[in-house]
Amino acid sequence: MLIGIFSDCHCGYKYGDERWKDSFIALNEAIDKTSDCDLIIIPGDLFDIRVPKPEVFAKVAKILSKAQATPSRTKFLEIINKEKVEMSPLALRGTPIVAIHGTHEKRSKQLINPIQALEHAGLLIHLHCATAVFEIEGKKVAIHGMSGVPDRYAKDVFDQWNPKPIPDALNILMIHQSITPYIYSPLEPPSMKIEDLPKDFDLYILGHMHWHETRMFKDGQLLVAGSTIPTSIHRIESEQEKCIHKYDGKNIESIPLKDQRKIFWREFEFNPNIKENIETFITTISPFKPKPIINIKVKGLIKTDQLAPSFSNIEEKFIDKAIININKNLEVEGFKEQIEMLQLLKEQRLPPEEHGLKILQENLKQANCGIKIGEIFEFLVDGDVNLIFDVLTGKQTTLKSGLDKWPS
Repeated sequence: MLIGIFSDCHCGYKYGDERWKDSFIALNEAIDKTSDCDLIIIPGDLFDIRVPKPEVFAKVAKILSKAQATPSRTKFLEIINKEKVEMSPLALRGTPIVAIHGTHEKRSKQLINPIQALEHAGLLIHLHCATAVFEIEGKKVAIHGMSGVPDRYAKDVFDQWNPKPIPDALNILMIHQSITPYIYSPLEPPSMKIEDLPKDFDLYILGHMHWHETRMFKDGQLLVAGSTIPTSIHRIESEQEKCIHKYDGKNIESIPLKDQRKIFWREFEFNPNIKENIETFITTISPFKPKPIINIKVKGLIKTDQLAPSFSNIEEKFIDKAIININKNLEVEGFKEQIEMLQLLKEQRLPPEEHGLKILQENLKQANCGIKIGEIFEFLVDGDVNLIFDVLTGKQTTLKSGLDKWPS
């Protein structure tokens, strides 16, 4: 038995930019490297945004379809807590792929997310608070998956699901959440702790974090799967190679992806010679192909009568040598809270809709509204402002429009 695992491919990231091919190259290599596996697991954020461009969706679908051409000895047995009719029989051709959607792909219940769309196309099996059971050479394998939800609801959703291991099976539990101590961004504190995960599972898989880690956990093993490409780069990512993982029921093998850009990460304290310091650091880095990524963070305090420095000329000066990202984490006197909020939003790299959702959530904290913020926001995006105004002011008690378009 051999199970392939890779996560957070973020296909479509930097589409149209210099790095637009990177996510597809990594996904293609991940599929090729798992071609000897009986089953493939993707724990979230296969795509970079909730509504990917048709060109991005088509490229991903074409790459994933390679798994269906691979002969497989895996037999599908059943799916628990999910209507079997939702799953296309085409998804069981070749090597099955089981996936959950991540934070970059989640949409409201009324709307189909891109992972569900791939399921309808017959390319994979999508799980959310559900379990898919297979048989490989006479051994049962149960994949339990909870897709990404807003962190503030994660504990409640997980507790309501309450997954249980399947007797006499290899049980794998995967989620896509920040879960203490594994926190992707401090913008929204997690409601789950690692201790909240139930015992008696053989393998626990965490998506969402972009660095990877393996350790023993509750008589099983814990795999922080990491990402296949760098996006918002944490320091630890510059010290690791991007990997796919293979699990044989006992051991986890992490296999580096070859076609990856090298990452260099450096933090500088703001000072009068900051530009010269940065240029000196860049010149010490040898040339690489493909061009490396140099991620620089400048932090410190700027007085109100000072101008924040611009580093665009440095990025342009070394454009032939590297892809340079210089992030300013500079605190302006008197604007600490505003700067921290904007910096966190920037580092988390949410799509514009998610930025709006965070702002709406902050502004409505005191509103006595029983409807989830995410559901309200989808209607605002669609232009149903009057409907949401009536709901928030108490004139209407459901999310049904005049045409009875949406369920409450």
